[in-house]
Amino acid sequence: MVTFEVEGSGDDARRVTEALRLFALAPSLGGVESLVSIPVLTSHLMVAPKERQDMGITEQMIRLSVGIENADDLIADLELALEAVSAPLQVEVGSAPR
Repeated sequence: MVTFEVEGSGDDARRVTEALRLFALAPSLGGVESLVSIPVLTSHLMVAPKERQDMGITEQMIRLSVGIENADDLIADLELALEAVSAPLQVEVGSAPR
C-alpha cells in the first residue's frame, strides 16, 4: 500500500487516476491486481469533511495497492499519469469567429 498526495486539487488527483492504465480504479484495495483509490471518493466518502481533515485525508490523496504486475511497468504507468497532470494544458489558438 502506498499513499501520496498530488500537487493541485482533487480534480488533479482524479486526472492522475484516470490516466493510469495498469492500476484499476476500485474502492477495495485487496486482491492480486494493482488498484488505485481516492479515499475522499471511496473509503472516506461518508466521513464528514472536518473529520477527514483532522485525519489528514485530503482531496489530493491517492492510494495505490500494488499487485503482482511487473514493478517497472507499474512505475512507468504512474510516472506517465503524473506527467499528464503536471504538463501544461495545450490550448489551440485559432481565429476568432466573426
